[in-house]
Formats: sequence, structure tokens, C-alpha cells
Amino acid sequence: MTTPQEGTSMTLVSTAPPAAAVPGPTGKLRALLAMSGNPMDYFTGLRDEYGPVVRVPLGFRNLYLISDPEAVNEVLVNSHRNFTKATMQVGRGKWEAPLSVIFGNSLTTSDGEYHRKQRRLIQPMFHHERIAGYGRAFAELSDDIQSGWKDGDRLDMSVEMIELTLAVVARTIFDVSLDSDVARTVRTAIPRDEGPLRWDSLPFARYLAKLPLPGNKRFFEGRDKLDAIVYRLMAERRKGDGQGADLLSMLIAARDADTGEPMEDHQVRDEAITMLMAGHETTANALTWAYHLLGTHPEARARMHAEIDEVLGDRLPTVEDLPRLVWTDAVLSEAMRLYPPIMGMARRPLADFELAGYHIPKDSFVAMVPWVNHRDPKWWPQPELFAPQRWLKNPSPADAADELTGHAVQPGRPRLAYLPFGAGPRQCIGNTFSWMEGVMALATVGRNWEFEPVPGHAVDILARITIRPRYGMPMTARRRRA
Repeated sequence: MTTPQEGTSMTLVSTAPPAAAVPGPTGKLRALLAMSGNPMDYFTGLRDEYGPVVRVPLGFRNLYLISDPEAVNEVLVNSHRNFTKATMQVGRGKWEAPLSVIFGNSLTTSDGEYHRKQRRLIQPMFHHERIAGYGRAFAELSDDIQSGWKDGDRLDMSVEMIELTLAVVARTIFDVSLDSDVARTVRTAIPRDEGPLRWDSLPFARYLAKLPLPGNKRFFEGRDKLDAIVYRLMAERRKGDGQGADLLSMLIAARDADTGEPMEDHQVRDEAITMLMAGHETTANALTWAYHLLGTHPEARARMHAEIDEVLGDRLPTVEDLPRLVWTDAVLSEAMRLYPPIMGMARRPLADFELAGYHIPKDSFVAMVPWVNHRDPKWWPQPELFAPQRWLKNPSPADAADELTGHAVQPGRPRLAYLPFGAGPRQCIGNTFSWMEGVMALATVGRNWEFEPVPGHAVDILARITIRPRYGMPMTARRRRA
């Protein structure tokens, strides 16, 4: 891998005089408190006050918030080799990527030639045709999750959707059921609201992780339990015929195209844990927010149910139905616009550079926050409004008359005004998997159920790596038909 030499400068985008000072607030303590509280409102307010490139004082380094879609494209796509995911300094000259404490050196955390090699090795497992083979599991498991519901039940949809997506990843990654020890361990082993994962977006997270705190102890004990299960399953697969269709079997069977070498055990572990942990909470959150939005917009909900009834009738959906579930797809797209699956993407520049006319120093902290891009009124009219009609490629005459109608990728709206799965060579490799799972879950559950918000429940976000409901999402289940 060729990287810029120390002391050099690279020009990425230049639309203003070079080396302009980046505008931004003062006060490191205020910035740290805001980021540990409600960072989405803070970042959106910074964009509104200072513009699409903002300097935020944060610890010993500055954070540069980038929200201009063309500048985001430059960082994530055009000049991606000039940046690294290793943004956390853990010693003199030593850097780590966020989440490496649980994901190891996986596709989510690795860099350079190693990342490109792993991506080439794993990409075939996520080709559309192979993912389509999981369609039946998506529908059947979505159907199973509703079997215990009763009309009038008050359900926490965030819990129900975690159970659904956990069942999906348990089946597709490990070929085990939701009541297996694998699923039980994933459900309880890794505490999300304490320990290293809680602090991973802060500049000194690795130092906090070393403190002898109860939350840290529970986290590392849980990680060890999860590792033990994954290594046990790997050993079981190697005793078999090697023909399993689950993703763990495919990781073990994968061979480098140039050398013919398999992945080492620790590499398989890192990729499997990443798929498992990242693959269920993000989709669960997207579905939870979709149900919240449908519950507060009964006209959009009725339109989705009418589409499901017309396309499916009494049967479960198949992959072949997806092109006809246009409104259901639009609902998921709009839910992920308003509530993106991930909190943000961070990069560290390997040399000084200029972006959008501003000087950004080497080893600073460059952050792109989808929430901010997705709620930019320059690209999204009435950005706070839930409007699935924005996503219709072939709108009806009534929809065409709506000023909000328009597909995300249309003339005048930059592609990276919307980036729920990132972009460029590091775009989430499981984006098609997640999208197909989400649409089929909405269609399957929507055949029989609709959900109403619980009066008086406070809906607020908790932005900690992912964006999920702070107080859960209790809703009342109403049976549409037997």
C-alpha cells in the first residue's frame, strides 16, 4: 500500500482559498459532554451554525465534522487510501480502529492491503444471488416471531426486533436456532450500555477500558464466552464435510485466489463475530424505528398494508415479491433516512490535506454523521417529516404532485446525501442482506399485524455506535386478520 509521506500535503476538494481556517465552537469540556449526551442534536446544530465543515475541540485532537456530500464522497470514495480507520491513539505512534476491542481485525476495523484482501475473499458470500437464498429464512423467522403475540398485547418492539434479527443471524451465520447457547450468549454476553462499547466514540476510550470497573469486567468476560462458542463451532465445522451453507462454513472454506491459503482461525473469528454483532442490531433498530414511524403515520401504514395484501394475499413473501413491494421498501428507506443504523464513520488523515477549501491536519479526527446528512434541508425538503413518497421511482399522479416525491439518487441531489451503509470500498458488505431482511420482515409481519404507539411514552434516541430508542419502543399490537 502506498501512503502519503509525513510532511506532504494532498488536495482533495478545493472550492475556496486554500488553507482557510475551519470554523467551529470553542470549549473542549462542552464538546465532550455534548457527545456523551445527545450528539445528534449537537452535530446538527454545528452544521446549521458553522456550515458543512466544522472544527470541534475534542481532547488532545480536533474533530472535523464533514457533512457536505461531495466532501464526504472525497473522503470515503475518491481518496479513501489517504485515510485510515485507526482513529484511536493507544500509545506513542500506535493507533486502533473503534470497535476493534470486540471485532478484532475484521472488515469493519482493518485497513490497507489486508482489508482489500479480506474484502475480495468475503465478497462472494454476499453476492445478491447467494443472499436471495436466505429469503425463505427471512420470511419464516419473521413469521415465527409473531406466533406468541395476542391482539392487544403491549410489546417492546425494540426487544421483539432484536429477537427477530438475532434469529436470522443465528440461522444464517451459524445454522443454529434462537434457543441455542449461541443466541443466548449473544443476547446477554456483551453489555451495550457500559464498558468499552459505551466509550468507543470518545478520544480516550482505550484508557477507560483498562480501568478495573465492573462494566469492563463484564464486557471482557462476555467476549471470552462468545469467543469460546465461535471456536467450538469452527472445530465442529472442520469435522464435517465442509459443505455447509451457513456463513461460518463459507468463511472456513474460503481460499485466497492468489495463494490458495485459507483464513487463520483468528481471522475467521473476527469476521464471524463482526457479522453476528453488527448484523442484527442495526437491522433491528431500522425495523423498530419503521414501526414507530408507521404507528404515528396511519395513512402510510394503511398504504403499506394495502400493498402487502395485494402482493402477498395469504402467503409468506419470497425474494421474487420484492420488486412489487415498492411502498414497503420506501418505508424502510425513509426510516433509515430519519434514523440511520449507525451513529457515524470516522477516519484519520495520513497527511495534511485541504477539503472544501479548508486545511485539515494529519492525524486529526474526521467524522461523517449520516444523521446530519440525512436531515439537511438543502437536499431533503422538510427533513424532519416522514415521507416515504420521496423514494418512489415511478410515482402516481397524486404522488408526483407532492413536492417531497423523488428518488434519493436523482439529478440535483448528491448520492451521498444518503449513506445509511457508508460508501466506497468500505461500504457495509452486508447492506443487501440487511435491506432484503428488513423489507421481508415488514411484509411478513404486516400480513397480520399493525402497531399503535403507547400514549404518553417518551420517544428519544440513544446514539452509542448505533441509534436506538433510549427508553425502548412499547407499542400495542393489533391483529389485522387471523
